[in-house]
Amino acid sequence: MKIVAVANAHALAHVSRLLEIAKILKMHEHEIVFAGYGKFLQIARDAGFEIEVLPYISIEQIIKAVRSQKLNELYRFTELESFIKAEIDFLKRVKPDLVLIDNRPTARTSADYCGIKTVSVLNVHMSSFRKLPFFSPGDYMGLLGFLDPIETKIECYFYDRFVMNDLNKVRKKMGLKPYFGNQHEEGDLSLFADIPEFNPVSHLANHARYVGPITWHNDFPAPACLDKLEKNRKTIYVSLGSESLDGLVEELGELTSLGVQIIVACGKLPKQWNQDLPPHFFLEEYVNTDKVLTKCDLVCCHGGNGTLYQALAFGLPVVAVATHAEQYIGAKRIEQLGLGRALTLDRVRKKGIVVLKQALAEVLYSSEIRNRTILFAEILQHWQGAKTAAALIEDFNKS
Repeated sequence: MKIVAVANAHALAHVSRLLEIAKILKMHEHEIVFAGYGKFLQIARDAGFEIEVLPYISIEQIIKAVRSQKLNELYRFTELESFIKAEIDFLKRVKPDLVLIDNRPTARTSADYCGIKTVSVLNVHMSSFRKLPFFSPGDYMGLLGFLDPIETKIECYFYDRFVMNDLNKVRKKMGLKPYFGNQHEEGDLSLFADIPEFNPVSHLANHARYVGPITWHNDFPAPACLDKLEKNRKTIYVSLGSESLDGLVEELGELTSLGVQIIVACGKLPKQWNQDLPPHFFLEEYVNTDKVLTKCDLVCCHGGNGTLYQALAFGLPVVAVATHAEQYIGAKRIEQLGLGRALTLDRVRKKGIVVLKQALAEVLYSSEIRNRTILFAEILQHWQGAKTAAALIEDFNKS
């Protein structure tokens, strides 16, 4: 089977999830070619896969639209047409049996036009089956969960009409039927890199399956800082995310005043960090989290599902500092399930780093929260995301 794996490569998780599945499929002698646009597409090449760069929305445009929640500015008719034309030209040249998609909604339209089956890897909250709303005024009215079905339907309607409207216009011009809202993110087979205990659905159609978290397992060596850690100090791992918390880097050194040591994974070392680092504070580039998290007591991150699941798999509590609504839905679940605390980047900027320090201290020294995360880790042990996804893809191709 020949597969094209197409991702929004501006975010590491969207490439790494497909990469973990591709590793298994490659061992089963399937051919996989990666395609997309963004700096993280390179990790697929580094893993030995062929890559193809396809034009897409710039990272600046995505960050601006997502953080301002002006999502109607994200997918524009003229741009969408050019992206889809490039995708169709590529698919006609490569002639795959299947298109595997992660967070690139134009790819489903291109595959539909070419008559190629699609499989999508996504989080529940980016599907039409999500149970939990992104925004819930009911939470502030003391009506926790009561208004969720109504709020979710309203959100899906507005997402369809004001965010995906131009993509449906392109589909109509191409002679394709419209999709509703997040159906553009789905596929003929939709695989949820989630578990129902964390991200529940309102219902589950026959073409959708939970497979469990799919997190990146790289072969990077253990960072040198692990040999410098003091055993009598608690350790906090801070993940800045693909394009999220880098604005906090200069202030994170203050966290060592909690009497802890801090490991910050920042992807690429910030240019402004030329000065000496404070004691017990370590800046690293991309890290092997399988080796780092065994040495940690808490994870502070932006609330992306991949990092949340990595932390929880190691039984570690989380303080999430969400930069936009999609991350905040994961952060809220952390707090609702008693697995840590939820903050927003806006709140930290307005109130100062002291807000983050207070949340970290509260979670770090709570035996109740730590015990809950240990129990949650036992639930996650029963899931094998990449392996399950690969098996379902193979079965789907035979059907």
